[in-house]
Amino acid sequence: MTAIATTQDPFIKSLLMFIRAHDQSGAWESMPDEEVLAPYILSKEQRREIPLFGDPDPDILWRVEQYFNAIAMAIETQSGHAVSPIMKIHHEGWGRVILTAGKLVAVNTYMRELHRFGFDSAEEMSAKAGKIIAEGVATIARFPEVAAA
Repeated sequence: MTAIATTQDPFIKSLLMFIRAHDQSGAWESMPDEEVLAPYILSKEQRREIPLFGDPDPDILWRVEQYFNAIAMAIETQSGHAVSPIMKIHHEGWGRVILTAGKLVAVNTYMRELHRFGFDSAEEMSAKAGKIIAEGVATIARFPEVAAA
């Protein structure tokens, strides 16, 4: 994704905001967007080289958390309902992420091979997030009274 495209994609902008919000030293402020997003972009070959044994790296868990925080914010913006992510990951690298709005589970995503979490490109990452966002917004629209509870 080009620098212009990353600054115009609302999901990517949100993800960058969440990532940079954790930068206590200010080092990421001047870093180009592509460099900040680089840990999310892995080729299929790079993912295959990552072993699936042992606990997932805490940095990967953090990246997954920021990814779903940005998705939750997009759903919140589009639906008008507060959305909270809940992540439960087993030490072997699988688990579940749910996004709740009120008493409603707006998104229920199962994660596998978390050790290899990443996308071929920023466009692919944004497209996948877009599908999850659309699912969450549609679920809230279908059950607005539960989302408001």
